[in-house]
Amino acid sequence: MSLYFLSALVLLLGAVLTVLVFKSYRERLLSIEPSTGLNMDLLKSVFQSTSLEKGLGYGLVAGIGYLIYQIISQGFDFALLMIGATVFTGIVWMVDRLLTKNTRTGILQRAVAEIPEFDEKTDTATLEPGLIENSRAFFPILVFVFLLRSFLVEPFQIPSGSMKPTLEISDFILVNRFAYGIRMPITNNIIIPVAQPERGDVIVFKPPHEPDKNFIKRVVGVPGDLVQFDYNRSILRINGKVVATEYLNSATDDEGQYKLYTEYLDGREHLIYQSAYVGTGTRQKGWIPLEGVVIPEGKFIAMGDNRDSSFDSRYWGFVDENAILGEAFVIWMHWEGFYPSFSRAGRIQ
Repeated sequence: MSLYFLSALVLLLGAVLTVLVFKSYRERLLSIEPSTGLNMDLLKSVFQSTSLEKGLGYGLVAGIGYLIYQIISQGFDFALLMIGATVFTGIVWMVDRLLTKNTRTGILQRAVAEIPEFDEKTDTATLEPGLIENSRAFFPILVFVFLLRSFLVEPFQIPSGSMKPTLEISDFILVNRFAYGIRMPITNNIIIPVAQPERGDVIVFKPPHEPDKNFIKRVVGVPGDLVQFDYNRSILRINGKVVATEYLNSATDDEGQYKLYTEYLDGREHLIYQSAYVGTGTRQKGWIPLEGVVIPEGKFIAMGDNRDSSFDSRYWGFVDENAILGEAFVIWMHWEGFYPSFSRAGRIQ
């Protein structure tokens, strides 16, 4: 099942639940005449959700949970879910204010006056349908989080080993959304420029061949650079000069055997992996010609630190400036099997 189809099903279920709740809830509220005597049993029968509404509500929660799981597992854009949740809860909040809030408030004011100790013994939030109560509670939180992640910082999870040894699978990182400029939500176009990505920056972006996914790589070439790459020997040249590396030792993990190097890129140091079998002549060739390519304005070349296990600019082209989401600057958690670990927490080199 595709994420778009699953999202459409969740949205449809949410729309059906919203219409059903407000239609039924408003009818129940209006059934209480000014002359009707109030008691707790009557209030519960009017305010609380019906069995059908509760069932659809549980189904919606389950659908959202499964959608979140699929988004995380497939590396899809979590921003779309955030936007959808914010809009949905905002609509419910607005409809409640227009159709049911005044009537509900009037009934509750009468209840305070007519039912002994009603205000002291009753949590009025429990007398509302869960859809309305939860939407009113979560809407301001979602708006705050949406603004925070759109303009300041955004969390991401590392799904692959393409940035090893710098970033491991299941590292949780924070991305500075403000690093290169203030951007419009959704379109990601720059409103106010702040800075340009520099060689050595680790960036999160949407690649041209899969614009629905987020990639994380290291910038190795900026506009105006002449970039050359020897695919057989895994040698990178910038503006005619070989990017210096220093061999440290060999390394092995579940995915392969590597040579660990320190790479010196534009005065900045970071670790990279190369396959232990460099020079076999069997490496996959990309689009960069032997004579190299000059990076045009507004474009960048980014590569993974796990140089021989990274699907990056060498194979699908330039990173567009408007596709960059921000600079990854810190690891804040790593997920170890069934529990979190903070042993890898620290700044990203």
